Amino acid sequence: MTDTALLPGAVTPEPHPDAPSSPEHLTDPVRSRPPWMPGLWDAVRRRRFALCMAAVVVVVGILYTFFWDLLVYGNSSWVDPSDMWGVFRGAHYVGWGYLGGVYNQDTGMVTFPGIAVLLAPAAVVSDWLHLSASIPLYALPHPTAQLLVSPLEIVFASTAVVGADALADALGASRSRRRWSVVAVAVVAWPTACVWGHAEDALVMTLFLYAMVAVLRGNWRRAGWLLGIGIVIQPLIALTVPVFLASTPRGGRLWFAVRCSVVSAFLVGVAVAGNPRDAYRALVQQPTPPAMNHPTPWVALAPHLRIHSIYSGDSTISSIRGSHLFRSVGVATQHQLQVSGGTGRTIYVVLALLLGLYVWRRPQPPVRLLWVAALVLAGRCCFEAVMTPYYLAPPLILLLVLAARTDARRLAGSIAVALGISWFAYWRFSPWVWWTPIVCGLVALLALTYPADPALPSGSGPSAEPDGARRRHGPDEDAGHRSGIGTQGGPIPGAS
Repeated sequence: MTDTALLPGAVTPEPHPDAPSSPEHLTDPVRSRPPWMPGLWDAVRRRRFALCMAAVVVVVGILYTFFWDLLVYGNSSWVDPSDMWGVFRGAHYVGWGYLGGVYNQDTGMVTFPGIAVLLAPAAVVSDWLHLSASIPLYALPHPTAQLLVSPLEIVFASTAVVGADALADALGASRSRRRWSVVAVAVVAWPTACVWGHAEDALVMTLFLYAMVAVLRGNWRRAGWLLGIGIVIQPLIALTVPVFLASTPRGGRLWFAVRCSVVSAFLVGVAVAGNPRDAYRALVQQPTPPAMNHPTPWVALAPHLRIHSIYSGDSTISSIRGSHLFRSVGVATQHQLQVSGGTGRTIYVVLALLLGLYVWRRPQPPVRLLWVAALVLAGRCCFEAVMTPYYLAPPLILLLVLAARTDARRLAGSIAVALGISWFAYWRFSPWVWWTPIVCGLVALLALTYPADPALPSGSGPSAEPDGARRRHGPDEDAGHRSGIGTQGGPIPGAS
């Protein structure tokens, strides 16, 4: 091809006045990146250890699920997380367009439908691929849907590790202490999905921890939406909302409350409208069998619900010769008592409201505000009539993050206590013998992590956010920045 600039008499065209003077914008790899790329890369770099630990949680969880029984017991069946199939059954109802079905008795769900909505695409794919799935009380040795569901649940639970590192970083914890805290959080989060099939208890803490990062930066809009999404996944954190609502800057409280509640109000409202009777039983009565879990002393004051018939012994699944069908063989049946939350849960709710009133009357520094939230989360384990070991995960995760900003001895003591009571919770004893060490351990953790010096280090809080990001916030976020959630640990101005 001939270059016309080299021909005799050729005229070189003048560049357009608005064109850049050099092609640097096309060749410079930094300038050619999308505007979000540097921030994303920096976030990955800062969380690289946490991301590695999250990957370890996923890999170990998958190996445990599919190979533990084979290696330890010589049984080729896969590990069956206790409640995963009930939640997955609820996800099928969502995929079929019947949101109220998540509260049918065959699902066993007694929480908001957020986790079932998240798993609904997996349920649809499972149906499309004709994968087999277990149902509560009837476990297949190799349900092919588990190849899809278990890794997804483990990934959900592993995100709590990254959220814990992000909040510890925002609180100014050193890198080494953050790493110890992240390892402990990984150990606490792992069983929620791999053993119990309740990844929502770890996933909700991911959203909660990032909401707390937003609070430290004064971004109340983001905090409200993150809490709202978290509540629809696991409503446990709803009882922390009064504490943060009391600290919201003036003029933003109504919108904060709306953001925290609108997603749950919509999804729960649709579910209740479609299945009011079962929704009332699941969300209000919340029947729990003490014989299958850990009754606490509060069970003596819990209302007794109807007697539920279950299979005792082992329920086995065997194939029918000459067909693709299965049959169930139950050894015997027995009646099982179920109870509701009762007086203990009422005390817990009142305590959460009183703490919110206390924060409203006496504004707290941001770090101490997080400690009060941990106190609210720990209250569930102190006042529940019937406990399950994974109930400990949410308060322990937050307390381990707060421990990362303490000295080395308090951090080591916090990790030891957290892992100790997590291990002890799997043993069966009488109500008082089981409940007392759990409560004492939580009290010790609260004492070890209490922020006597609530001052944040220089660079934390709102000043850590770029100015360009501040200009994108709405009025309440600007008010949050002006309120100056203090790097010196002072109360949040305007929250009165």
